[in-house]
Amino acid sequence: MAGTIRNRMQLHQQNIQSVLAQVFNHQPISRIEISRNLALNKSTVSSLYNALKEEGYVEELGEGAASTAGGRKPVLLAINRRYGYTMNFDFGYRHIHVMKNNLSGDIMSYTQVDAKDIGIKDILPLIETQIEKAENEDQTKHNLLGISFAIHGTIDDNAITYSPFLDMEGIDLVQYFGDKYDVPVLLENEANLAAVFERDFNDENQRLSNAVTISIHRGIGAGLIINKKLYRGAHGEAGEIGRSLRVGNNINEAPRKVEDYCSEDAIINQISEAREGAPLDRYEVVKLYNENDAIAKRVIGSFVENTARIIVNVSNDYDPDEIFLNSPLIESLPELLPEIRNAYSKIVPSNTVIPMTVTRNSHYATLLGGCALITRRVLNLEDFELNFAAQQEF
Repeated sequence: MAGTIRNRMQLHQQNIQSVLAQVFNHQPISRIEISRNLALNKSTVSSLYNALKEEGYVEELGEGAASTAGGRKPVLLAINRRYGYTMNFDFGYRHIHVMKNNLSGDIMSYTQVDAKDIGIKDILPLIETQIEKAENEDQTKHNLLGISFAIHGTIDDNAITYSPFLDMEGIDLVQYFGDKYDVPVLLENEANLAAVFERDFNDENQRLSNAVTISIHRGIGAGLIINKKLYRGAHGEAGEIGRSLRVGNNINEAPRKVEDYCSEDAIINQISEAREGAPLDRYEVVKLYNENDAIAKRVIGSFVENTARIIVNVSNDYDPDEIFLNSPLIESLPELLPEIRNAYSKIVPSNTVIPMTVTRNSHYATLLGGCALITRRVLNLEDFELNFAAQQEF
């Protein structure tokens, strides 16, 4: 008897999650459409919808058009954008990027906070200020629902295991912010989040089952989508291509990692050293390149060739449907993409050329990827495909 009751409860929970996912993915949608899509009878769908409405997750937008057969006009349903919001953070080298999103994933606000040359203990109050500011300005019913952090390092079981660019000084972000705000807190590798962004926020990519996002920032990483699922590996280290050792070094030399010579930091350092140590950042490098500076042209030319080789290796390893390049440098110099494609096509047979695209608004990608994952957790839809693309404009 207990098993029967448990099975019924599980089925009810699965059905209510399925109805919520239908509303999320096809809003605005009517109950009759949900009934048809899920092969559930109308009364069951109405009961499940009423439970969701009582919880506040969904809302009615008004009447839609009547069917060609006439009859009553259907009531259109949508995710309640006034239910609450998530806060999503990315620890950049110079800035903390901050985004507030409603329950449907729409961007409510975006800002960046100067964080260059400060440690984690000084970063924490900056984050708290942004969360408190968002709460003070908010008019949703349930306010803060969850927090995500994009980490430029490796994550295993929602804990940081490797953070090369920011010393965490033993601080557990999940415990710290979870205790302070009593909401779920999610940590994820930034390249993984960029891959989730491409899967969930780009309507054209909803068809893709297998894709790789190569993230080129201070380091180099790859986010892997395999059979539409984010693949992290056994210990969260899948896709750490920047830490691969360069083949062909002199055996008497210390091993060099891939990101030591073709990450964005490596490019900036190479140009800086060739210019007698002049301090540079990406914006100045882009300016030099556009001014046809010989050093910048040479170094970025090597970057193009090396990026093409990285793409060849990634293609051989994972055989994806498409490769995305999450790179502020390439985004700032869009003429590099055709050069990368050309360099790539010279290496591989013409019948194996893989589509490649530069991630648009790369500074948003990891934040929106974090939003997608923490929203699933808030809605208890972690195992569902969700399409965030329909209402997005950015």
